Amino acid sequence: MSYVLLITFPLALGASCFLLRHEMRLVMGVAIAALIAHCALVLLSPVDQPVQLLGLTLNLDPLGRLFLAGFPAVTALMMLATWRLPHGEHFVSIALVIIGVASAMIVLLQEPLIVALLLVSASLISVLAIVDLPSRASQLVEPNVIASALKYLVLMALAGALAYLGFVLINVYRPGITPDQIAPRLVLALIVAAFGLRMALVPFHSWLPDLVEDASPLVSAIIVVVLNTTGLLFLISVLQFFPTLVSENERGLALLTWLGAIAALVGAVLALVQDRPRRIAGYLVVYNAGMILFGLATITPVGLMGAVFEAFNQMLAVPLLMVSLMLLEQPDGRPPKAMRRDMLWRWPVAGSGLLCSGAALIGLPPLSGFASKMLLYQVAAHYGAPMLVLLIGATLLALLALARIARDWLIGAPEDQPVAEAPVLLGATELDLPPQRRLAPEPFVAAIVVLALLGISLAIGLYPQPLIETIADVIRGLTFVRVDVVR
Repeated sequence: MSYVLLITFPLALGASCFLLRHEMRLVMGVAIAALIAHCALVLLSPVDQPVQLLGLTLNLDPLGRLFLAGFPAVTALMMLATWRLPHGEHFVSIALVIIGVASAMIVLLQEPLIVALLLVSASLISVLAIVDLPSRASQLVEPNVIASALKYLVLMALAGALAYLGFVLINVYRPGITPDQIAPRLVLALIVAAFGLRMALVPFHSWLPDLVEDASPLVSAIIVVVLNTTGLLFLISVLQFFPTLVSENERGLALLTWLGAIAALVGAVLALVQDRPRRIAGYLVVYNAGMILFGLATITPVGLMGAVFEAFNQMLAVPLLMVSLMLLEQPDGRPPKAMRRDMLWRWPVAGSGLLCSGAALIGLPPLSGFASKMLLYQVAAHYGAPMLVLLIGATLLALLALARIARDWLIGAPEDQPVAEAPVLLGATELDLPPQRRLAPEPFVAAIVVLALLGISLAIGLYPQPLIETIADVIRGLTFVRVDVVR
């Protein structure tokens, strides 16, 4: 019963929030309370106790519970940030529905065909959030937003079709009967291509930077945090249920490790050559997706721990990055066309959040990404010096991209230099004096959200062992993992 409630509770609340969408403050309060209750429900649900419902197997494993508890917690913080930040009229209700669909996918991981269809359905729902406008907005949806939404929709539909075709082939494959045993290699290629489209891996990455630049940053965060992470859990479960994809694809997996490292390097290079903060942020996420693919493709305990830990780090860093970007883009009392290169001094919380979120994605200490990157570097060292140099080079280039953000938008000289007070002329009145401009302070509630996400990232970075042990317990139960890491 609790598994069914995990799915229906956020869906029902999403429908209720849609009916009350014009009462923004009420809807946000109800949604935040519902997400907290959903997180508690996940933590109280039984683990590894499968049940049958309508011929489908429902189960919640420890790894699924870890992420399924993190999704509503992070989403609640993002909704709290919308208290003072602009957002779409239907953002709250769509986010709750996406959480419900993600819950359904996680408890139905043993039904890959159903999960592939649910991933496509979640992408359709996400398109509604991309093209959403604020309540009572007078303007229409901009063409570039529509183009980004259509690109995302088409690519996610293609990813679902590739995954569905792969599962059909693996279900009909029988070792020793299929001619030349081509099916496992073909299935792995189809599923990896679907995974690459979902995670925005190079060369399937173009939708993510466009989405980050054109859509609301909070919508981009929901898609990356919830749907992309669920796609990673889905791929791990597929390898668990179809071990022939690993046992009969030694060369393919070795190629995937190099492709993951190259994808990280290309993502970092593309981030370095961008000239807008949003696009740099999008390509940093692309770089991080390449690192996740590398760890997953090693099929080793340490590599898988690094990939899963990196996905958890991304779940914290991406919302922090997007909320900070959204804060820095808000009016601060200066003219709209004024160049703002000093935002770290003007709004220190938002500026620090942007820098620290990028540092967490890159893996700088003492943030949460440091421990996961060290695990990935440890595995890369066993593959040889070229692999380790490739990953470290990608990280250094990503660090240069973050330094460019700091130089061009955060730590520049103040644009409004102090001006000497003009002498008051004889006979002048207050109406003759120039108006005094007051720079707006940081929105308090959104700044609290930034500090909360930053505090969680710091806590995990300083004390990563409990999370590492939780992930390691799950990895040890996977049957497709190879014990040896030295080649």
